Amino acid sequence: MDLTKEMEREKSGAQLNHLFQWEKDASLNAIQTGLYIGWRCPHYLWDCFRIGDESKCFCGHLLREHHIISDITVPCNVSQCRCLMFCFIPSRPEEVGEFWLKRRATFDPKAWRAQCRCKHSHEEHAATGTHPCRHRGCGCNNFESNFLCAACDRRWEEHETFFETQETRRRGGRPHGAEYVTFADMPVLQETILNSSDFEALQMQRLPCHPSPHPSSPAFPSPHRLQPGPPSDRHT
Repeated sequence: MDLTKEMEREKSGAQLNHLFQWEKDASLNAIQTGLYIGWRCPHYLWDCFRIGDESKCFCGHLLREHHIISDITVPCNVSQCRCLMFCFIPSRPEEVGEFWLKRRATFDPKAWRAQCRCKHSHEEHAATGTHPCRHRGCGCNNFESNFLCAACDRRWEEHETFFETQETRRRGGRPHGAEYVTFADMPVLQETILNSSDFEALQMQRLPCHPSPHPSSPAFPSPHRLQPGPPSDRHT
């Protein structure tokens, strides 16, 4: 293969890995534990984003800083945080389609925050209720996103975060098992982001997957487990 093409392929692979690492981990963890956490518009059959430990809640804290008690009770563990239910918010410009921001020399990815139309970030809004703005002098009573979801072009407030079991997803006709893994319908791209341990983890779950060209290595660690709550799939 031409060296230039090989270098370009490796560069594209690295970019895909960076962009989809969290979603890949979340999908593999969901298969292992039976807990699927997704962010989507309620009527969609597919998730706009798969949610994992590093995903951010509207309150500003990560999923791993929340306690998954049931499918409708996921309060924040951070001291003095009043958040009672994990509610996903984009934490990277790529998740709202603003890929161009990273090309700016002055761009700081750690400082980026999803914003409301009032020009204040989600962290400047209350973590509960309608999320009114807490910024002094701002009359904003509801968080209204000034961005669109990169996956469906709809607003943040049209989406919800769902905590579901595999059976719940099966009954709802939503992807589960191997079909839930990132790029399940595009095996060439899937090979780009899955490594040998990922393929081994899938094989240990006795799920069909695209054959791995790499040798086996230890599987990934297991995450949270879901405790059943009252019958409900809808969250705000």
